[in-house]
Amino acid sequence: MKKARPLQLGAMAGAAVLAILAGWWLVDGLSPADAPETVVATSAAPAPGGAVPATAQPTSDAHPAPDAMLNPSLILIFESALAEAQATGKAAFMAMAPGLLAKRLPAELVARAMGLLERYIDMQEAMQALPPPDAGDPASMRKTIEARAEVRRRYFAPEEIEGLFGDEIRQDALMADKMALARDANLTPEEREAAAKRSEEALLTPEQREQRRAFTAQVDVQRQTDAMDARGASAQERFAERSAAYGYEAARQLAALDQENRDWNSRLDQYANAPPEQQEQLRESLFNERERLRLSGALALRSARPAPNAAGQTPGRSPS
Repeated sequence: MKKARPLQLGAMAGAAVLAILAGWWLVDGLSPADAPETVVATSAAPAPGGAVPATAQPTSDAHPAPDAMLNPSLILIFESALAEAQATGKAAFMAMAPGLLAKRLPAELVARAMGLLERYIDMQEAMQALPPPDAGDPASMRKTIEARAEVRRRYFAPEEIEGLFGDEIRQDALMADKMALARDANLTPEEREAAAKRSEEALLTPEQREQRRAFTAQVDVQRQTDAMDARGASAQERFAERSAAYGYEAARQLAALDQENRDWNSRLDQYANAPPEQQEQLRESLFNERERLRLSGALALRSARPAPNAAGQTPGRSPS
């Protein structure tokens, strides 16, 4: 048994995996994984089945799943158990699995989870045999999505698919839509944006849409900060631009973060430029215990950056 790779972490990893394979990443930002929810309920597991449609649609294998055990958190538990076991074969892992699941689930759920876990492992093996999509080709990506949907239906019933993989299915469909829109030369930027918004509203829950907006805002803030760093913008310019874009309070908080990062970089510069015989003393006097744990990594990152900014510092983020 090859060690199963995570197909879904929260709601986003399935779409992210396909996007990376297709050579297309962050058209408008991909949200971080959803926080896992608690697995609390149980019921008898239905038998897998269902015909394969000619074209996979986001709802073709995704139906309402009131069973609270069937949610993406269970996949996180399975992956955690697989990672801990480091087993070299399915039989060896399944022998260890009851004890691993017992550490992560209430006792009354372990037996049912074992049945789902065995099918999950078999599904993962079948998924790994699928060819990846051609880079940047939305049609090839859709074929991969359809092939993945067919594999799921071999091992899980519709309600199990919806509960465990429904978010992943919708994210994959949204990613394929956005890839196709990005390649459609007949659309204006405004039309492309409007079509992407319609697709997002049709496929994602309100919570997922809010996550995407929040993550996109973070990406936008970082891009703006990087641009201001590159041109050596003054503190007054930074505050004015951020206040206009995000409001006074956000600008104030970002200014405080700028100051924290300036202080951090100044201390790193002082340490990095000191003679070796002085560095140990500076390490103790300039950095607190938590910062000292991250000092080597911070210096390695700085050495990989191309050039200092306009202020003469090689930028890096404070570890706090």
